Amino acid sequence: MGKTGKKLFQNLLNTGKNDSRGLARVDQPINEETLLATRGKSVDLVFVIDTTGSMSDKIKGLLQTCAKFIDRFGNLQMDSRVAIVAFGDLTVKGDKIVATSFTRNIETTKSSLKKIPRYSGGFNRGESSLEALQKAMALDFRDNVVKVLLLITDEPALENHNLKVRDVMEQLQYREMLTFVVSTPEKYYKEMAARSGGKWYKISAHTDFTDLLEMFGDIASKVSETVADVYRIGDGKVSDYLRLNPPER
Repeated sequence: MGKTGKKLFQNLLNTGKNDSRGLARVDQPINEETLLATRGKSVDLVFVIDTTGSMSDKIKGLLQTCAKFIDRFGNLQMDSRVAIVAFGDLTVKGDKIVATSFTRNIETTKSSLKKIPRYSGGFNRGESSLEALQKAMALDFRDNVVKVLLLITDEPALENHNLKVRDVMEQLQYREMLTFVVSTPEKYYKEMAARSGGKWYKISAHTDFTDLLEMFGDIASKVSETVADVYRIGDGKVSDYLRLNPPER
């Protein structure tokens, strides 16, 4: 192969590399064992979203991909409901934590994401993610379902003398909340996800929008796979799933 041919070949390889992140993830076929474990079962999912200034792209990305979560559960023949908790910084005047009711209607979820209140977050570092997780845990979950929280924030958690990260981690485990975290790389966010049976994903205030779309698609697949494993391995109990499938240390 001449120099020109080699250059063209390398360009083709580079193009493939650059374009690969935009390709949709190809999900593996669901086997009958998994379907036997999930068919007719239920899952309640809560998006716990920081809605301060730098989060606009993350909210937009979730709006464009939230149907994938419902589709994945549908492929498992599961009954799914979704709720949303939006939060800012409770130390800033006007910032609040608000929640929607659970719904099976994806269009209602999309409408809620479009209308979600946006908060300033102030000029300090950190947002009220711990209080938001507590708000999510207090929602009207059904009995005997797998409960999933997806926390999305690009700021550290604000602690106070009444509420520490460790407290919330223990509550998540006690209530068997399968928790996925999309956040900055604080150690406690990673531990929060691992200890509850979920997974941690890294973002920052400057994460590329295309990367966000790909990430949320991957998360939708991972959430549904993990929920299926909780039913298949743990008979619907997160504690039994973690006992039989402990997180890596």
